[in-house]
Amino acid sequence: MVDGHCKILAVIQARLGSTRLPNKVLMSMPANSEVSILQRIIDALYLEKKISKVVVATSTNKINDDIENICGKLNVSCFRGSENDVLSRFYEVIKDSDYDFVLRFTGDNPILDIKHLDVFIKNHLEKSLNYSYSEGLPLGCNFEMISTEVLKIAYKESTDSYDREHVTPFIKRNFKLIETFNFSVSEKFKKYRFTVDYPSDYALLSLMYSMLENKASFELLDFIDLIDKNPWLLKVNEENTQKNKFDSLEEEVNYILPKVRELELLFIEKLLLNAKEK
Repeated sequence: MVDGHCKILAVIQARLGSTRLPNKVLMSMPANSEVSILQRIIDALYLEKKISKVVVATSTNKINDDIENICGKLNVSCFRGSENDVLSRFYEVIKDSDYDFVLRFTGDNPILDIKHLDVFIKNHLEKSLNYSYSEGLPLGCNFEMISTEVLKIAYKESTDSYDREHVTPFIKRNFKLIETFNFSVSEKFKKYRFTVDYPSDYALLSLMYSMLENKASFELLDFIDLIDKNPWLLKVNEENTQKNKFDSLEEEVNYILPKVRELELLFIEKLLLNAKEK
């Protein structure tokens, strides 16, 4: 499971303290099945031969005891660290190891396509990147890969609580050899929401898994084809919004300006433009 001389570690950050959908990572997928969302991710990662090991990184908060228990039953390593300093969790996992790269995943994204992941990893290794992340796939299906050396530096030098909670913003701002990897897929992929933040997100994915229950394994295209044949499925979670993470004030302003203009909020638009110019 080692790619040449490079050792790749997959880390799944997960917790049970979600305010919008508590315990979501251990909810069955589909509903009433014996397979949890977290197990879906773990099972998929074991299919990627370039990955040397899979670790689940959660916090020491007692609420997450069930995550550790499930990992034990699945024979998967579980690390427990800080609740909010997620960057420190990653550092503690790798600090005494000989891994070269880390693939970062979150425990609320059960649809993980190994064919796309394999292409993404190959690109990162061929270009010897410090950090790369993918775009173009549905929300919840993209990837991040980070050099362990860069992670160690970020851990030691990053002081902002936002950067430490979200792991990679400091890296994006301060390192070279960073790349956005765009998958050559249909633009329609971007509008699909395949993450689990709200009950309606869970309802959509659970329904899709149930409709595909006769399949032994799943690929992203299975879900895309299902939606193409049943476009009404997208109505299930179309009202949900994603919390966006921005690296600068300019990015935040650029994101919200179109909506402000659509609502003709002229004074707000002026304030935003002035803030952007400062």
